[in-house]
Amino acid sequence: MYQCLGQVTTEFTNKGEIYDSTITYEELFKGGHVVWFMIAFQAQLNLPLGLTDSIFGYNMLYPYTDDLVDSNDISREAKKEFAKIFHERLLFGESKYDPKVHFDGRPSNIADLDLSPLLQPYADRIVKIFDMVKFIENDWQRGGEYEGVYMALATIHESQMKSTLQHAKVEDGYEPTMAQIEQVSAEKGGASLIAAGFLVEGQMTRAKLAYLEYIGFALQLLDDLQDLHEDMKNNHRTIFTQSLVEGKTLDEPTARLIQYCYCAPADEKFSDDKRTASENQSGITFAHYIRISMMRFSIVLILEAASRLEKYYSKEIYSELSKLSPIPFDQLKTIRVEERLWAIVQNQSF
Repeated sequence: MYQCLGQVTTEFTNKGEIYDSTITYEELFKGGHVVWFMIAFQAQLNLPLGLTDSIFGYNMLYPYTDDLVDSNDISREAKKEFAKIFHERLLFGESKYDPKVHFDGRPSNIADLDLSPLLQPYADRIVKIFDMVKFIENDWQRGGEYEGVYMALATIHESQMKSTLQHAKVEDGYEPTMAQIEQVSAEKGGASLIAAGFLVEGQMTRAKLAYLEYIGFALQLLDDLQDLHEDMKNNHRTIFTQSLVEGKTLDEPTARLIQYCYCAPADEKFSDDKRTASENQSGITFAHYIRISMMRFSIVLILEAASRLEKYYSKEIYSELSKLSPIPFDQLKTIRVEERLWAIVQNQSF
């Protein structure tokens, strides 16, 4: 598994650089966040492990779409128009879609996009986004039994566009409520991993959908805690930044997130789990072992994020969180666990 993750990480990075010579390491790292989860999900489903075109395309959508959806330099009208054409592209495909044509990975011609004047300034980014959809289409043919793949992709796009509701607009007097923030966060996080699951297996059982939705919300909140400073700067309201705006500490939302990760649904064992994790009689399957390991690692990342945000916690809770950590907080806050682990796995350092 470790060797496979190293190979996939290198392959993902190389493929990204071949397609887009201008892409940065930071963008690839951001795009690669979900790659490991999708490989782990392959393992849970007893599927061959490896980077597929659809896994690559899906994860590269993140750095490309974020520049358009989250940028404060793009007008609201341009964002709305992009949202419309991207939603149609995800759900229905391009008008000349041919299931027999395999996208070879060479960047498409910008002139073929036929964009409106409002979107022309962003044509270079949009053509890359649409190319990532073509990578996905290489694996999952439209118009048949895999329509759920594209419905899931359209759903996550809708959820991401709803995240504009989280932007407080001082000039307009708009302030999202905590209830709105919680709903958008849950929808966005759940939709993200449900789409990832469809791209791995093509079809999903209800039990797997429920599991992915549950875990997706947890990972969304983890991202929000990690991005707290940037979100505060951009007036982007998450459960964490809203708590601070309301004059509260991060004590309660962080404790609730850790508890959420420890709850039983995160450790749920699927009825089709057959492959055991070891020769002992514990009854733990390989898939179950991976799920438990992923959630425990997520808790480490929560603690890492909290270690850097001391002034937003009460002294008592910050001390309690530090006791939960396997690494002393004064060391954990400087380690950058995900980046270091990414480099270790990619280079197969041990």
